[in-house]
Amino acid sequence: MENPSLTAPPAVREGISTSGLVRNWPQNCWWVAAHGSEITDRPVLRWVLETPVALYRKTNGDPVALHNRCPHRWAPLSMGEVAGDDLVCPYHGSQFAPDGRCVKVPTQNSAPSSLQVRSYPAIERYGFIWVWTGSVDLADPELIPTDLAFLSDPKWHTVWGYKPVNGNYMQIKENVLDLTHFAFLHKKSLGITGWDRPPAVEVTEARVTFRQLFHMAPLPPVYAIPAGKPPGKPINRDNWGTLVSPAVNYGAVDMHDPNPGPNGLERFSMRIVHLTTPVSISRTHYFWAFARDHGEPYDYEAMRAGADVVFGEDIAMVEATQAMAQCSIDQEHAVEVSVTADRAAIEGRRKVAALVAAEQALLKQKAS
Repeated sequence: MENPSLTAPPAVREGISTSGLVRNWPQNCWWVAAHGSEITDRPVLRWVLETPVALYRKTNGDPVALHNRCPHRWAPLSMGEVAGDDLVCPYHGSQFAPDGRCVKVPTQNSAPSSLQVRSYPAIERYGFIWVWTGSVDLADPELIPTDLAFLSDPKWHTVWGYKPVNGNYMQIKENVLDLTHFAFLHKKSLGITGWDRPPAVEVTEARVTFRQLFHMAPLPPVYAIPAGKPPGKPINRDNWGTLVSPAVNYGAVDMHDPNPGPNGLERFSMRIVHLTTPVSISRTHYFWAFARDHGEPYDYEAMRAGADVVFGEDIAMVEATQAMAQCSIDQEHAVEVSVTADRAAIEGRRKVAALVAAEQALLKQKAS
């Protein structure tokens, strides 16, 4: 028979998160829309901040991001084809240059000036395609975090993946800013223990960073095996993570083995990158990457399968909390209670909320 515990009422609100129902992202930000390997001379569609974007490459390999709606009869440009550096509408053949200008209408000699689409600044860096969704005059490539340079460093092994999430992007960001859930949510998949006390938290003008030091603690298999060390060996671990921008979080594990033995690694590190791009208030693109400066290159399939398990546990919890909030009639009166270990997540929430508020205030000022 069907399981009655799986029957729930339909959502009574469009989207919900710990940040509420309001759009909680800034426009003036570089967001990851794709991995570089996904973008070719065949256009693809990506929804970014509730906006449909058509992505493709020019003949020189540079990425292009155009609004996906042809202004003639609203056909999705991502269903079209690339001609040289231009994108051709699949419906009536209007041809759009990378800057969004219509350069050809097959049935007439010239295109009206109103027949154009928005072009978004797009850059390929660290293996990913970044799209700027705000004011074009503020699209400074230097705002793409240089912290991620290790993803392009040949001395580091890397692997990436993607998961769609039916949850608000800030729920994911807050999840990776509080690793005290490791001992519970990932008890079987990771076997990482010791997260039984609040980490130290540092807040600067632009970032929030947590840090937990593990002195001569047993090395979990997930860290031990790539380093060629026996699981459970006591070593020192510096476990930290930071909110870099509304689009980027990354975590780090810097390890020191004071007794490495002959030819053993004394110091070795790994990084976990979380690239979260809002699709809507209740959906998110979640691109992730692992990197390490030791061991053998990643077995992509095995690593992605393992990541699917671990990140799947996070996503299942995020989606469950959102579904609970969407369907429960008393959600408007629910109170979220925080504990000491939530400090980094709460500070991260405040950082992003401040960016959104400042941006909205500037828009109101310009409009007045």
